[in-house]
Amino acid sequence: MLQQHMEDTYRYLFETAHNALLEGGSFAPFGAGLRRSGEQIHTNVDLSIDASKPEDHISGLIAGFRLDDQTNGLIAAGLVFDGQMKDRAGDHARALCFHIEVANGHAVEVMAAYRRVEDGRISFDDPQVTPVQPEVFTNVEPI
Repeated sequence: MLQQHMEDTYRYLFETAHNALLEGGSFAPFGAGLRRSGEQIHTNVDLSIDASKPEDHISGLIAGFRLDDQTNGLIAAGLVFDGQMKDRAGDHARALCFHIEVANGHAVEVMAAYRRVEDGRISFDDPQVTPVQPEVFTNVEPI
């Protein structure tokens, strides 16, 4: 069941980020999660995009998820930002970068390279998924 929560969180983050890109530009990092009550949350950090770095937003999101977990209990949490990665040819490519976790401590990084195509659409490469250390659910042993 936790795997499904991870997939649902990824799908929500991907669709929301994709829509933001289609509207014409980049976006500040944001997050989403699922509370034990079943409530889905969307969260961001109220920082000026011009006066802050993506790392500031990401740190704020992680701190916010930890607090929300203590207060409300989270099952899943994830964040996304517009970044870069090396593509298959070894060149730098724009990418949606995700960090997603579930309450058992299982965490993954997902990188989805993209490029804008002629009619304004966005073409994505297959996502690359890598297990990583949890940042939100740090008091559990990963399975």
